[in-house]
Amino acid sequence: MDASIDEPFHVATYSVSQRLRKSKANKDKPPVANVFASHDKFEPGSSSGYITVTVQGDGVHILDFATLHPVISHTLGPSTNFSSASVSIFEAQENTCATYSGIASSADVAVEDCGRTLWMWRENLSSPGDRTSQKKKAAVMPHFISDIYSCAPQRLLLLSAAGDVTVVDADLNIRSTVSSPSTTAAVLQSFVFPKESISFYQMKPGGLAIVNFPFNQITSGYLSIMTKDGSWVSFQIESKNDGIRVYSAAQPLRLKSLSFIETSAEARLGSDISLIALNTSIVLLAGITSTRNIVLLLWDLQYSVLLASHMLAIPSTLSNLPKLTMTLSLTASASPQALLVLSPPAADAPNKSAERSSIFAVPLTVPKMSTISNAMGRAAAGTQWLDLPPADEALGSGPATVLASVRAAMANNDLEAAEKAFFTWEASERQAAESNNDGECQLALGHSFVRDILAVVLQPVAVYSSALVRFLLEKRVVSASMVDAGLLAALKQRGDWTPQNAIEMCTQTVIDLAESDLMLILQTVAEHSRAKGAADAMDVDALPPPLGTIPELPTFLNACVRYRTSPTALRVAIHQHLVQSEDVLAVLEVLDSWLSHWKGAEIIALPSKKSIYKDAHGVPVLKDGWQKTQDDGANPPLIKVLFFIQTLLDASLLALLQHTPAHAVLRRLLSRIELQIQVTEQVDPLRGALEVFARAQAKALREAKEGKKDGGDWRQRRRLVHERAAMAVGGVYQLEELVL
Repeated sequence: MDASIDEPFHVATYSVSQRLRKSKANKDKPPVANVFASHDKFEPGSSSGYITVTVQGDGVHILDFATLHPVISHTLGPSTNFSSASVSIFEAQENTCATYSGIASSADVAVEDCGRTLWMWRENLSSPGDRTSQKKKAAVMPHFISDIYSCAPQRLLLLSAAGDVTVVDADLNIRSTVSSPSTTAAVLQSFVFPKESISFYQMKPGGLAIVNFPFNQITSGYLSIMTKDGSWVSFQIESKNDGIRVYSAAQPLRLKSLSFIETSAEARLGSDISLIALNTSIVLLAGITSTRNIVLLLWDLQYSVLLASHMLAIPSTLSNLPKLTMTLSLTASASPQALLVLSPPAADAPNKSAERSSIFAVPLTVPKMSTISNAMGRAAAGTQWLDLPPADEALGSGPATVLASVRAAMANNDLEAAEKAFFTWEASERQAAESNNDGECQLALGHSFVRDILAVVLQPVAVYSSALVRFLLEKRVVSASMVDAGLLAALKQRGDWTPQNAIEMCTQTVIDLAESDLMLILQTVAEHSRAKGAADAMDVDALPPPLGTIPELPTFLNACVRYRTSPTALRVAIHQHLVQSEDVLAVLEVLDSWLSHWKGAEIIALPSKKSIYKDAHGVPVLKDGWQKTQDDGANPPLIKVLFFIQTLLDASLLALLQHTPAHAVLRRLLSRIELQIQVTEQVDPLRGALEVFARAQAKALREAKEGKKDGGDWRQRRRLVHERAAMAVGGVYQLEELVL
C-alpha cells in the first residue's frame, strides 16, 4: 500500500480566550493551547467516531466525525479554563456519554483546588441537548491533572506534569494513586498504550503500560527522540529475560527548514511541532516551515525515509502573528485520519479578536506495517527536509554513521564513495578485532544494520553496489526476510548476473529463500537458455548483453534442486512461474540427463573400514561424506533429483501432455524411473534384516549421549540370564526371543 496525505479539510473554528491570555499568571508559563481535541473510537452509532473539543473560556463540544455536526455541548463560560484535553466515553448498552475534563480555573472551583479538579457529565444520547439529562459531578484529585486517558473499562488514568499517576473509576472514585519518584522531574509528554499494542513489555491481561519520558515521541516497539537542534534518533525496544533493552534502530535524522530549529534555545520544544505514531515505526510530523507554511511529513523511522508530504497554508485567522510561533497538536483517530489543531499561543499572542483556533482533519493512507518495498526509491524524497552530511565526512566507529555515509553517497549516485565508506569501516573493525585477538569482527553486522544496508543498496537508483551485496552474502548475515519484495526478485531487478553473481550465491548462503523466488529466477534462466539455443541454431554472432551474463540452466537448476524446499510450496511456485511448456521442457531435459548419469552408478551398500571411526563417546560411526563419490558437484544427489521431478510433474504434467515435443522426454524419464524402482525393489527386502542393526546403532548413540552404561559386556549379560534361569525365574511370565 502506497502512503499518502490528502488535502486537509476544516472541522471547526473557535475564538481565543481573552481572559486566559491576559492572566498575569500565564506570563511565566509555557504557551498553553487554546483548543484541545481528542477522538473516541468506541462510538455506538458513528463509523468515524466522535471528536471531543475542549475550548478555553468556552466549554466542551462533541462533534460527529462523519458529519461534523455537534452532538453534545457543555458551555461553561469565559471563566472556565482547562488543564488538558477532555475525554468522552460512550456506553452503548445504556446509550449514554460520559465526558471528563480537568479544570485549571473556574468560578465554581476554589483557588487551592484549581488544576486538581475533575468534572464529569453523563448525558443520555436519546435526548441530546436536554439540560435536565446532563448530570455533572466534581472530584478533587491528589495532584494536578495534565493528561486524562480512558484505559480499562470504567477506569480513567490521570497524570501530572511531575509524573504522578492516579486511577479513578467512572464515578470519579479514586482507586489507586502513585506519587512521582522525583521531586525535580518534569514530564514533557506522556504516552499510554493498551496491552495489545505493546510488543516490548509483558504484563497481566488487560493491563496498561504508562510511559513517562522527557521525549517527544514513542511508538510501540520503537522510541524516537527529537531534540531542539532537529536531531531525530530512533531506538528499538525489546523485552529480554533480564529486562528491557534499547538499541539503535536506524541512522539518526537531522531535520532542517523547520521553524522550531531556528527559534531561540529558550523556546519550548513541542509548541510549533507535533508528532503522532501511526503504527510501529511510521510517524506523522506537523511543523512550521521557514516560509510560513505548515508541512505534514509522513516518515518511516525504520528505514529513515519520507513516505509522503503535504504543504498547508497558515489560516488567515493566524497569519497576522508577528512571529512564526503557534501551537500545533496532532491527534490520532481510529479512522484513517488525524486531527490537526492550530492555535496562537495563549500567553504571548497579541490581543487581536480576528485570531481564532482551527481544527483540521487530515486524511491519510498508511501501510499496516513498515516494509522495504514501500521504502525503496524514496531515499531522495526527504532531501528537502534533511541536513545530510557530506559523503566524504570522517567516519565514526558506529554502524549508524557508516549507514548514513552510504545512504548519502548512493543518493548522490556516487558508488565509489559508498563502497569506500563501507569497506574502510569494515577494515578498521577487522583490524581492531585482530589486534584484540578476537578474530574476525561480526558483532557490527547485526540484523537491523544489514537490513538497512540492503534497503539502501537495492533501491532503484542509478548506481548499484554488487560488491557490497556479495560481501554481506559471503559473511552469511543476509536473510531473505530482510527484503519484503523478495531478495532474489530485488537482485534480478538490479541485474546482478555478474561472475560469481549474488543470485546464485544466495542459494548457498541464505537459508530462508522462498520457493516462489527460486522459481521466478529459474523461469528467467530457462527462458534465456531457450533463447540462447535458438540464437546458436540461427548462427547469430552475438546475443543481447543481458542474456550473455545469465548463468546456464544446469548450473542454477543444480542449486535449486539442492536447496531445501517444501513440496507444497514448490509445487505452487512452479505452477505460478513456469507457465510456458517450453520452459518446463527445458528444465525436464536437464533432470533427465542427471537421471541418465545415475543409471550406471555403483550402489555402495557397505562402507569401508576407513569410513568408520569412534566418536567422543566411543561409539563406531560413519564419517561425514563417506558416499561423496556419488556426488561429483555437477550432478545433484539422486534422491533430490527424484524429489524435484515428482514435484515438477505434479504441477505441470497436464501441460506437458498437451505439448508434443515433451512426450519423448517423458518416455525416457519413465524408463529410467522404472529402472530405479526395480533397484529399489531388489534392495528393499534388506530393510527388515538391517533394521535391527540400525536400531541398535541409534540406541547406542542415544545412550552414549545420555551417559547411560551398557550393563557390562555380553558375557556378563549371558551369565546373568543363566543365573536367573537357575533361580526358576520364568514360568508363565517367561519370555523367549527367537532370532532367525
